[in-house]
Amino acid sequence: MIKISSILALSLASASVLADTVTMKNGDRLTGTIVSKTDGNLIFKTGFAGDITLNWGEISSLTTDKPVVLVLDNDTSIEAANLLPGAGGMANIQTANVGNPMQVALGSVKYINPPVEVSGKGVKVSGRINAGASIASGNSDTESYNLDGEVIMRTKQNRTTVGANLFRASDNGNDTEDKAAAYLKYDHFLNDKQYIYGNTTFARDKFKDQKLKSTIGLGYGHQFWESPSRNLALEAGVSFVNDDYFTTADENYTAGRWAIFYDQKMYKDKIQFFHRHEGLIDLSDTENLTITSQTGFRFPLLAGMNAAIQANVDWDKSPPAGFGSTDRKILFSVGYAW
Repeated sequence: MIKISSILALSLASASVLADTVTMKNGDRLTGTIVSKTDGNLIFKTGFAGDITLNWGEISSLTTDKPVVLVLDNDTSIEAANLLPGAGGMANIQTANVGNPMQVALGSVKYINPPVEVSGKGVKVSGRINAGASIASGNSDTESYNLDGEVIMRTKQNRTTVGANLFRASDNGNDTEDKAAAYLKYDHFLNDKQYIYGNTTFARDKFKDQKLKSTIGLGYGHQFWESPSRNLALEAGVSFVNDDYFTTADENYTAGRWAIFYDQKMYKDKIQFFHRHEGLIDLSDTENLTITSQTGFRFPLLAGMNAAIQANVDWDKSPPAGFGSTDRKILFSVGYAW
Protein backbone atom coordinates (compact mmCIF):
# COMPACT_ATOMS: atom_id res chain seq x y z
CA MET A 1 0.00 0.00 0.00
CA ILE A 2 1.19 3.50 -0.78
CA LYS A 3 2.15 5.19 2.47
CA ILE A 4 -0.10 8.08 3.43
CA SER A 5 2.86 10.27 4.30
CA SER A 6 4.35 9.84 0.81
CA ILE A 7 1.18 10.95 -1.00
CA LEU A 8 0.14 13.78 1.29
CA ALA A 9 1.53 16.50 -0.95
CA LEU A 10 -0.21 15.15 -4.04
CA SER A 11 -3.46 14.81 -2.12
CA LEU A 12 -3.43 18.43 -1.00
CA ALA A 13 -2.58 19.58 -4.51
CA SER A 14 -5.79 18.02 -5.82
CA ALA A 15 -8.02 19.68 -3.19
CA SER A 16 -9.57 22.08 -5.68
CA VAL A 17 -11.01 19.19 -7.69
CA LEU A 18 -11.67 16.49 -5.10
CA ALA A 19 -13.49 17.90 -2.14
CA ASP A 20 -13.92 15.16 0.48
CA THR A 21 -11.31 15.21 3.22
CA VAL A 22 -10.02 12.49 5.56
CA THR A 23 -7.78 13.34 8.51
CA MET A 24 -5.80 10.49 10.04
CA LYS A 25 -4.91 10.12 13.70
CA ASN A 26 -1.24 10.76 12.89
CA GLY A 27 -2.16 14.15 11.42
CA ASP A 28 -2.01 13.26 7.73
CA ARG A 29 -4.76 14.85 5.65
CA LEU A 30 -6.05 13.32 2.41
CA THR A 31 -8.31 14.97 -0.14
CA GLY A 32 -10.35 12.96 -2.63
CA THR A 33 -13.74 11.27 -2.81
CA ILE A 34 -15.20 8.87 -0.26
CA VAL A 35 -16.36 5.76 -2.12
CA SER A 36 -17.61 3.45 0.64
CA LYS A 37 -16.95 2.05 4.07
CA THR A 38 -17.38 -1.68 4.80
CA ASP A 39 -15.59 -4.37 6.79
CA GLY A 40 -13.53 -1.92 8.86
CA ASN A 41 -12.02 -0.13 5.87
CA LEU A 42 -12.72 3.10 4.01
CA ILE A 43 -12.29 3.08 0.23
CA PHE A 44 -11.06 6.54 -0.77
CA LYS A 45 -10.63 7.66 -4.38
CA THR A 46 -7.79 10.00 -5.30
CA GLY A 47 -6.94 11.61 -8.61
CA PHE A 48 -3.31 10.42 -8.52
CA ALA A 49 -3.42 6.93 -6.99
CA GLY A 50 -6.95 5.69 -7.72
CA ASP A 51 -8.78 3.89 -4.94
CA ILE A 52 -6.82 3.42 -1.73
CA THR A 53 -7.87 1.51 1.39
CA LEU A 54 -7.71 3.24 4.77
CA ASN A 55 -8.05 1.54 8.14
CA TRP A 56 -11.23 2.97 9.67
CA GLY A 57 -9.75 2.78 13.16
CA GLU A 58 -6.92 5.16 12.14
CA ILE A 59 -9.26 7.94 10.95
CA SER A 60 -9.87 10.89 13.29
CA SER A 61 -12.31 12.97 11.19
CA LEU A 62 -14.15 13.15 7.87
CA THR A 63 -15.60 15.93 5.74
CA THR A 64 -17.82 15.31 2.71
CA ASP A 65 -18.63 17.86 0.04
CA LYS A 66 -21.54 15.84 -1.38
CA PRO A 67 -24.18 13.82 0.52
CA VAL A 68 -23.53 10.16 1.32
CA VAL A 69 -25.68 7.35 2.72
CA LEU A 70 -24.85 6.18 6.24
CA VAL A 71 -25.81 3.06 8.18
CA LEU A 72 -25.07 3.10 11.91
CA ASP A 73 -24.33 0.07 14.09
CA ASN A 74 -27.95 0.08 15.35
CA ASP A 75 -29.01 -0.33 11.66
CA THR A 76 -30.30 3.26 11.48
CA SER A 77 -30.05 4.44 7.87
CA ILE A 78 -29.43 8.12 7.15
CA GLU A 79 -29.97 9.29 3.58
CA ALA A 80 -28.29 12.31 1.95
CA ALA A 81 -25.99 13.04 4.88
CA ASN A 82 -23.02 15.39 4.91
CA LEU A 83 -20.22 14.58 7.32
CA LEU A 84 -18.52 17.37 9.24
CA PRO A 85 -15.48 17.07 11.54
CA GLY A 86 -16.05 16.45 15.23
CA ALA A 87 -13.71 16.36 18.20
CA GLY A 88 -12.45 13.24 19.93
CA GLY A 89 -13.35 10.62 17.34
CA MET A 90 -16.81 12.05 16.75
CA ALA A 91 -18.52 13.10 13.51
CA ASN A 92 -21.25 15.65 12.89
CA ILE A 93 -23.98 14.51 10.49
CA GLN A 94 -25.86 17.25 8.66
CA THR A 95 -29.03 16.45 6.69
CA ALA A 96 -31.37 18.74 4.77
CA ASN A 97 -34.33 18.10 7.06
CA VAL A 98 -32.49 18.55 10.37
CA GLY A 99 -31.43 22.01 11.55
CA ASN A 100 -28.62 21.16 13.95
CA PRO A 101 -26.03 18.49 13.07
CA MET A 102 -26.35 15.14 14.84
CA GLN A 103 -23.17 14.00 16.58
CA VAL A 104 -22.16 10.32 16.46
CA ALA A 105 -19.00 8.41 17.21
CA LEU A 106 -17.01 7.35 14.14
CA GLY A 107 -16.93 3.87 15.61
CA SER A 108 -20.73 3.65 15.33
CA VAL A 109 -20.68 4.15 11.54
CA LYS A 110 -21.09 0.68 10.05
CA TYR A 111 -21.40 1.60 6.37
CA ILE A 112 -20.94 4.58 4.10
CA ASN A 113 -22.67 4.23 0.72
CA PRO A 114 -23.64 0.63 1.52
CA PRO A 115 -24.14 -1.95 -1.24
CA VAL A 116 -27.71 -2.56 -2.40
CA GLU A 117 -28.08 -5.79 -0.42
CA VAL A 118 -27.30 -3.89 2.79
CA SER A 119 -29.46 -0.85 2.07
CA GLY A 120 -32.42 -3.10 1.26
CA LYS A 121 -33.09 -1.23 -1.98
CA GLY A 122 -32.12 -3.82 -4.53
CA VAL A 123 -30.63 -7.16 -5.44
CA LYS A 124 -26.92 -7.80 -5.82
CA VAL A 125 -26.20 -10.48 -8.42
CA SER A 126 -22.73 -12.00 -8.48
CA GLY A 127 -21.35 -15.11 -10.07
CA ARG A 128 -18.57 -16.95 -11.80
CA ILE A 129 -18.02 -19.52 -14.54
CA ASN A 130 -14.81 -21.52 -15.01
CA ALA A 131 -13.64 -24.02 -17.62
CA GLY A 132 -10.57 -26.18 -18.00
CA ALA A 133 -9.31 -28.79 -20.46
CA SER A 134 -6.36 -31.09 -21.00
CA ILE A 135 -5.67 -32.96 -24.27
CA ALA A 136 -2.70 -35.23 -25.01
CA SER A 137 -1.93 -37.36 -28.07
CA GLY A 138 0.90 -39.56 -29.23
CA ASN A 139 1.85 -42.60 -27.16
CA SER A 140 -1.45 -42.09 -25.35
CA ASP A 141 -4.61 -40.19 -26.24
CA THR A 142 -6.20 -38.59 -23.19
CA GLU A 143 -8.74 -35.86 -22.79
CA SER A 144 -10.26 -34.20 -19.74
CA TYR A 145 -12.73 -31.37 -19.37
CA ASN A 146 -14.22 -29.56 -16.41
CA LEU A 147 -16.83 -26.82 -16.16
CA ASP A 148 -18.36 -25.15 -13.12
CA GLY A 149 -20.46 -22.09 -12.41
CA GLU A 150 -22.34 -20.35 -9.62
CA VAL A 151 -24.76 -17.42 -9.32
CA ILE A 152 -25.62 -15.67 -6.03
CA MET A 153 -28.59 -13.30 -5.66
CA ARG A 154 -28.42 -11.27 -2.44
CA THR A 155 -30.89 -8.89 -0.83
CA LYS A 156 -30.83 -7.51 2.70
CA GLN A 157 -32.63 -10.53 4.18
CA ASN A 158 -32.32 -13.24 1.54
CA ARG A 159 -29.61 -15.01 -0.44
CA THR A 160 -30.16 -17.58 -3.17
CA THR A 161 -27.28 -19.64 -4.56
CA VAL A 162 -27.46 -21.80 -7.71
CA GLY A 163 -24.51 -23.77 -9.03
CA ALA A 164 -23.38 -26.78 -11.05
CA ASN A 165 -20.21 -28.60 -12.14
CA LEU A 166 -19.27 -31.18 -14.75
CA PHE A 167 -16.20 -33.43 -15.17
CA ARG A 168 -15.44 -35.68 -18.15
CA ALA A 169 -12.28 -37.62 -19.05
CA SER A 170 -11.23 -40.36 -21.46
CA ASP A 171 -8.12 -42.43 -22.18
CA ASN A 172 -7.60 -43.89 -25.68
CA GLY A 173 -11.30 -43.48 -26.42
CA ASN A 174 -12.49 -45.10 -23.18
CA ASP A 175 -14.33 -42.98 -20.64
CA THR A 176 -12.47 -42.72 -17.33
CA GLU A 177 -14.54 -40.04 -15.62
CA ASP A 178 -18.16 -38.96 -15.90
CA LYS A 179 -19.54 -36.98 -12.99
CA ALA A 180 -21.74 -33.93 -12.48
CA ALA A 181 -23.54 -32.10 -9.69
CA ALA A 182 -26.04 -29.27 -9.23
CA TYR A 183 -27.17 -27.45 -6.12
CA LEU A 184 -29.66 -24.83 -4.92
CA LYS A 185 -29.59 -23.08 -1.54
CA TYR A 186 -31.78 -20.40 0.00
CA ASP A 187 -30.69 -18.41 3.08
CA HIS A 188 -33.04 -16.19 5.08
CA PHE A 189 -31.18 -13.79 7.37
CA LEU A 190 -32.60 -13.26 10.85
CA ASN A 191 -30.09 -10.45 11.45
CA ASP A 192 -26.70 -9.39 10.05
CA LYS A 193 -25.01 -12.65 11.10
CA GLN A 194 -27.55 -15.40 11.64
CA TYR A 195 -29.63 -17.15 9.00
CA ILE A 196 -31.68 -20.26 8.40
CA TYR A 197 -31.24 -22.19 5.17
CA GLY A 198 -32.86 -24.76 2.94
CA ASN A 199 -30.83 -26.62 0.34
CA THR A 200 -31.02 -29.40 -2.20
CA THR A 201 -28.28 -31.13 -4.20
CA PHE A 202 -28.12 -33.65 -7.05
CA ALA A 203 -24.96 -35.55 -7.98
CA ARG A 204 -23.93 -38.50 -10.12
CA ASP A 205 -20.62 -40.29 -10.60
CA LYS A 206 -20.65 -43.18 -13.07
CA PHE A 207 -17.26 -44.47 -11.99
CA LYS A 208 -18.24 -44.64 -8.31
CA ASP A 209 -21.46 -46.56 -9.10
CA GLN A 210 -23.48 -43.44 -8.19
CA LYS A 211 -26.53 -43.15 -10.42
CA LEU A 212 -28.01 -40.21 -8.49
CA LYS A 213 -27.39 -38.88 -5.00
CA SER A 214 -30.02 -36.34 -3.97
CA THR A 215 -30.35 -34.42 -0.72
CA ILE A 216 -32.78 -31.93 0.76
CA GLY A 217 -32.15 -30.23 4.07
CA LEU A 218 -32.70 -27.43 6.55
CA GLY A 219 -30.36 -25.80 9.02
CA TYR A 220 -28.77 -22.80 10.69
CA GLY A 221 -25.89 -20.65 9.46
CA HIS A 222 -23.68 -17.95 10.93
CA GLN A 223 -22.13 -15.36 8.62
CA PHE A 224 -19.01 -14.20 10.44
CA TRP A 225 -17.77 -11.96 7.59
CA GLU A 226 -19.35 -10.84 4.34
CA SER A 227 -17.53 -8.35 2.13
CA PRO A 228 -15.79 -8.16 -1.27
CA SER A 229 -12.46 -8.95 0.43
CA ARG A 230 -13.40 -11.60 3.00
CA ASN A 231 -16.25 -14.05 3.61
CA LEU A 232 -16.75 -16.75 6.21
CA ALA A 233 -19.90 -18.74 6.96
CA LEU A 234 -20.44 -21.90 9.03
CA GLU A 235 -23.56 -24.06 8.72
CA ALA A 236 -25.11 -27.01 10.55
CA GLY A 237 -28.36 -28.83 9.89
CA VAL A 238 -30.16 -32.01 8.93
CA SER A 239 -30.53 -33.49 5.43
CA PHE A 240 -32.55 -36.33 3.98
CA VAL A 241 -30.29 -38.31 1.62
CA ASN A 242 -31.32 -40.68 -1.16
CA ASP A 243 -28.61 -42.77 -2.86
CA ASP A 244 -29.46 -44.56 -6.12
CA TYR A 245 -26.70 -46.85 -7.44
CA PHE A 246 -26.15 -48.67 -10.72
CA THR A 247 -25.30 -52.04 -9.13
CA THR A 248 -25.31 -51.57 -5.33
CA ALA A 249 -28.57 -51.64 -3.36
CA ASP A 250 -30.18 -48.19 -3.09
CA GLU A 251 -30.44 -46.53 0.31
CA ASN A 252 -31.89 -43.48 2.00
CA TYR A 253 -31.21 -42.00 5.42
CA THR A 254 -31.29 -38.88 7.57
CA ALA A 255 -27.91 -37.20 7.98
CA GLY A 256 -26.35 -34.45 9.99
CA ARG A 257 -24.79 -31.81 7.73
CA TRP A 258 -22.05 -29.26 8.33
CA ALA A 259 -20.39 -26.84 5.93
CA ILE A 260 -17.72 -24.14 5.78
CA PHE A 261 -17.54 -21.39 3.14
CA TYR A 262 -14.44 -19.19 3.27
CA ASP A 263 -12.61 -16.87 0.92
CA GLN A 264 -10.03 -14.16 1.51
CA LYS A 265 -8.25 -11.73 -0.78
CA MET A 266 -4.52 -11.35 -0.17
CA TYR A 267 -1.51 -9.42 -1.44
CA LYS A 268 -3.32 -6.13 -2.05
CA ASP A 269 -6.39 -8.00 -3.33
CA LYS A 270 -4.38 -9.58 -6.15
CA ILE A 271 -4.96 -13.20 -5.09
CA GLN A 272 -8.06 -14.84 -3.64
CA PHE A 273 -7.83 -17.94 -1.46
CA PHE A 274 -11.00 -20.03 -1.18
CA HIS A 275 -12.09 -23.13 0.71
CA ARG A 276 -15.40 -24.99 0.74
CA HIS A 277 -16.07 -28.01 2.89
CA GLU A 278 -19.26 -30.05 3.37
CA GLY A 279 -19.89 -33.19 5.38
CA LEU A 280 -22.82 -35.61 5.74
CA ILE A 281 -23.02 -38.26 8.47
CA ASP A 282 -25.79 -40.83 8.75
CA LEU A 283 -27.51 -40.25 12.10
CA SER A 284 -28.23 -43.99 12.45
CA ASP A 285 -24.86 -45.29 11.21
CA THR A 286 -21.76 -43.17 11.76
CA GLU A 287 -19.78 -45.38 9.36
CA ASN A 288 -21.81 -43.81 6.57
CA LEU A 289 -19.89 -40.54 6.30
CA THR A 290 -18.95 -38.42 3.28
CA ILE A 291 -16.87 -35.24 3.05
CA THR A 292 -16.23 -33.06 0.01
CA SER A 293 -13.92 -30.06 -0.22
CA GLN A 294 -12.59 -27.57 -2.76
CA THR A 295 -9.52 -25.49 -1.91
CA GLY A 296 -7.54 -23.19 -4.16
CA PHE A 297 -6.44 -19.78 -5.40
CA ARG A 298 -7.81 -17.40 -8.02
CA PHE A 299 -5.57 -14.94 -9.85
CA PRO A 300 -7.03 -11.93 -11.72
CA LEU A 301 -6.19 -11.55 -15.40
CA LEU A 302 -8.12 -8.69 -17.04
CA ALA A 303 -11.70 -7.44 -17.56
CA GLY A 304 -13.16 -9.79 -14.95
CA MET A 305 -11.22 -12.83 -16.18
CA ASN A 306 -9.27 -14.97 -13.73
CA ALA A 307 -7.16 -18.10 -13.59
CA ALA A 308 -7.60 -20.67 -10.85
CA ILE A 309 -5.83 -23.66 -9.38
CA GLN A 310 -7.72 -25.84 -6.94
CA ALA A 311 -7.66 -29.21 -5.24
CA ASN A 312 -10.90 -31.21 -4.95
CA VAL A 313 -11.13 -34.03 -2.44
CA ASP A 314 -14.13 -36.39 -2.12
CA TRP A 315 -14.00 -38.90 0.75
CA ASP A 316 -16.47 -41.69 1.49
CA LYS A 317 -15.85 -43.65 4.67
CA SER A 318 -17.93 -46.60 3.41
CA PRO A 319 -17.83 -46.63 -0.41
CA PRO A 320 -19.64 -49.27 -2.49
CA ALA A 321 -17.79 -52.59 -2.72
CA GLY A 322 -14.89 -52.45 -5.14
CA PHE A 323 -14.52 -48.66 -5.07
CA GLY A 324 -11.90 -46.53 -3.30
CA SER A 325 -12.76 -44.18 -0.46
CA THR A 326 -10.91 -41.07 -1.70
CA ASP A 327 -10.95 -39.16 -4.99
CA ARG A 328 -8.40 -36.37 -5.44
CA LYS A 329 -8.20 -33.95 -8.34
CA ILE A 330 -6.02 -30.93 -9.17
CA LEU A 331 -7.73 -28.49 -11.54
CA PHE A 332 -6.41 -25.61 -13.60
CA SER A 333 -9.06 -23.39 -15.15
CA VAL A 334 -9.81 -19.99 -16.62
CA GLY A 335 -13.00 -18.15 -15.80
CA TYR A 336 -15.01 -14.98 -15.60
CA ALA A 337 -16.50 -13.42 -12.46
CA TRP A 338 -18.95 -10.56 -12.01
